[in-house]
Amino acid sequence: MKFKIIFILCALCTLSSSAIAQQSVSIKARQDYKLVASLNHSLTLSRSPFKLLFHVKGLESFCIAFTSDREIYRSAIGEADMEVMWFENTGMAEGLFNEDKTILLSDEAPSYWFYSSLQEHRFDKHPQGTTKEWTAERSVENIFDVDQDETHSVQQIQRPIYYVVYVPQYDEDYNVIDKKIYTYGEILWKP
Repeated sequence: MKFKIIFILCALCTLSSSAIAQQSVSIKARQDYKLVASLNHSLTLSRSPFKLLFHVKGLESFCIAFTSDREIYRSAIGEADMEVMWFENTGMAEGLFNEDKTILLSDEAPSYWFYSSLQEHRFDKHPQGTTKEWTAERSVENIFDVDQDETHSVQQIQRPIYYVVYVPQYDEDYNVIDKKIYTYGEILWKP
């Protein structure tokens, strides 16, 4: 009997860990009709409009935080020791279908992006797939600095942009108790 219980517990642990392992988010970029893959968590782009390409497995939604502050980014991925407000605050709501072709830059709160169906998502029109596995694009022509309340075109951006994609975990009082980071990186600009 003890062996059956141990076997069942081991099987459940294996199923649980394989379900978690199936969750993933990968990001590439497309600019000037060319695919730009991330190299060592870096995308190097020209200062012109681009698209972020997402391939997501096992997640319907995630938080994505953008900043131009390298120390906040380094702290978020565990390389520095600063308080990261993203992880304490809920995600900012944006319009459906990315009509503004904008990403929100904030040191205090992430954006909340999701794909629930073809009629309800935060990406460009016509994402592909199901809520279990999907691909979507997010066109970026402008960057809205939430903290400064200013919009800048991509052509005006001088500093790198850093991003972290994660899913927060909450307790019964909706306090963030943990997070799982799925991917992170920096967007560098060609001279």
